[in-house]
Amino acid sequence: MTCESCKDLVDIEDTNNPYVVHTCPKCSRKIKLREPGDNGHGIKVEKGDQFVFPKGWLQISANPLKGKGQFTRHGLGWFAKLVFVEDIKSEKDIDQLLEDGREYSDAILEESSLLAGLDLGNEKDAEEVIRRVKEDQSSSEWWALLVGTFSAIVKDALAENNASKAAWAMRAAERCRSMCVFKIHLEEVVWMGHSAGRLVEVLKRWYGNSTNGLEDFWQQLFKENPYVLTQLFAVPVVFIGDKAYVGGMNVDRKDAKFVDYLYANDSSNDALLVELKTPVTKLLGSRYRKGVYKPSAELSGAVVQTLDYRRELSASIRTLLETSDKKIEIFNPRCVVVIGNAILELDNEIKRKSFELFRTSLKDVEIVTYDELFKKAESLATLFNLIATKNENQ
Repeated sequence: MTCESCKDLVDIEDTNNPYVVHTCPKCSRKIKLREPGDNGHGIKVEKGDQFVFPKGWLQISANPLKGKGQFTRHGLGWFAKLVFVEDIKSEKDIDQLLEDGREYSDAILEESSLLAGLDLGNEKDAEEVIRRVKEDQSSSEWWALLVGTFSAIVKDALAENNASKAAWAMRAAERCRSMCVFKIHLEEVVWMGHSAGRLVEVLKRWYGNSTNGLEDFWQQLFKENPYVLTQLFAVPVVFIGDKAYVGGMNVDRKDAKFVDYLYANDSSNDALLVELKTPVTKLLGSRYRKGVYKPSAELSGAVVQTLDYRRELSASIRTLLETSDKKIEIFNPRCVVVIGNAILELDNEIKRKSFELFRTSLKDVEIVTYDELFKKAESLATLFNLIATKNENQ
């Protein structure tokens, strides 16, 4: 039943996301609403409204990519206290603590896709559970299994009046629970921080070696930090190998051809070839005529070389797949040449125009300069509020 005051208000159909329950002040009708808040942000809530979080919607995690919402600094401390300390009970509650440990362990194991189809309470499945979990002793399932095991040992030790054994097992159970917390809530966050630090170090090495003409130096740098090269692609990619064989070997095992880096599109498995030169490799040759420079021999040679690698890979793909467990397809392989330093070499408008005319004319090969590549890394560092100063060269 509606009244004149609320006749235009209609219950929302989607209740899987937060909403408010508004009570009409005239007829007391309750209406489920989700209207935009101030300036279009959030959900509008008026005095007397009930704000509803659907069951399972509010997920908190130290990993910002997994949780819903954002922590304040104080909130992050609260979350750490919640997952590490929980509710410290008195010694009279030891039985409840042990039961909590068992339930914590069981919950992780029951939700694991690794153990799908197995019944934890079935003795016949118990051996299979242990076998699967033991295969990866760095997983959260492994540590959860140990939490349950040590909690059971504590219970037995208390029944035997063996205080030292109970204390030892309780300490072990808590340490294993801490590892569960780390694996579930913190490992990816810690890795993000570690990776962010590595990004700063990579930029410092670029600043200190931008005139390094040793190709092996850059090969090693990108081998140690492959994510720098993945910025070349607009789609997620899988690293296949460096100095990857693409074909060309004849019967006397000569003339084998190796591309510097081989990736594959993560969804289509289409091949992606990357050929490296150095930051000091020339982009342009001599002035050809008034108003134009020709591409350098090194640049045009690198383009032809990369196209040859693509041709060899297309011709040899069946043979290569027979000897490799990597998934790779040949639909329209993309080729990239990383070469030169545009900032240092292209110091006037004519040079910049000449280079861009050549670069944009290529249909099957993309040319990326080193300064452009590391500019992308700088943008990524800026996104995470990281700073790599040029006076800290390495």
